[in-house]
Amino acid sequence: MKTIISLLLAVLLVPSLSACRSEEDEQKIQAVVKRTLENLVFVEGGSFTMGDAGVTYTNEYGREVFRYWTGEPDTKPAHKVTLDSYSIQKYEVTYEELDLFSKLEGYEYVRAKSLGHYSREPNMAVWGVPWQPAKDYCKWLGEETGLPFDLPTEAQWEYAARSRGLNVAFATDNGKIDFDRNYAGKKATWHPSPPGSYPPNPLGLYDMTGNVWEWVNDWYDQDSYANSPEKNPQGPEKGHEKIMRGAGVVGSAEYKVLFRRRPDPPTSTDGGGIRCVINNPQPVKAH
Repeated sequence: MKTIISLLLAVLLVPSLSACRSEEDEQKIQAVVKRTLENLVFVEGGSFTMGDAGVTYTNEYGREVFRYWTGEPDTKPAHKVTLDSYSIQKYEVTYEELDLFSKLEGYEYVRAKSLGHYSREPNMAVWGVPWQPAKDYCKWLGEETGLPFDLPTEAQWEYAARSRGLNVAFATDNGKIDFDRNYAGKKATWHPSPPGSYPPNPLGLYDMTGNVWEWVNDWYDQDSYANSPEKNPQGPEKGHEKIMRGAGVVGSAEYKVLFRRRPDPPTSTDGGGIRCVINNPQPVKAH
């Protein structure tokens, strides 16, 4: 009994994490929280056709032609999905935001060897994050706000990128790529840009096509679309690879909004960025 009491007292006497924070840290946390909550987009739930449903168009000879957007087998079959409403970050997470989390929670800084490089300035979209720290960042926002933050499911990400399910190849303002206007120029050397450098999609989300790949919650399975439930799908229960969505190489299939990238293993630092959701069916107001 004495041992149990001693353990309880020891736990109670350990200072909380928040008590160890400096006043400067608290101010920075509040600034991140405020900025995050002010830059949410509410996504009204509904049904859409997830995956590559293809498109019919009239060619130069006046004939109707059907084509798939990507031709990738794991984007098929197109299937009906119905989602509850949620909110999603308007912008990708920046190094300033992730570095604060890493400092406070004891994570290694992402791309630490590039500190001071122009591609890793505080206002740049973060990339190179393994899946677990990306998820933990969203959960940390949840702890700081009391709101159900998380990485988006793949269905939530695609629904938002396609502005509630529009059948488009790119998550840009017009569903097309206009170099140097809504996407980086063809001759530009790739590096992350400050989030919001180009126009948003019709839903008001920036960089859902281009900039950095973004982690989603789901495990990857090539055949998951054939077995997906209609209501709020969460992806396979287990797997070996997690999924990224949203960037890609100009001119390739992965350039399309439907492309599913899956670096192996989830600890990969090959390109992962972050955009979080709040799984709450009502809009969230910043205070």
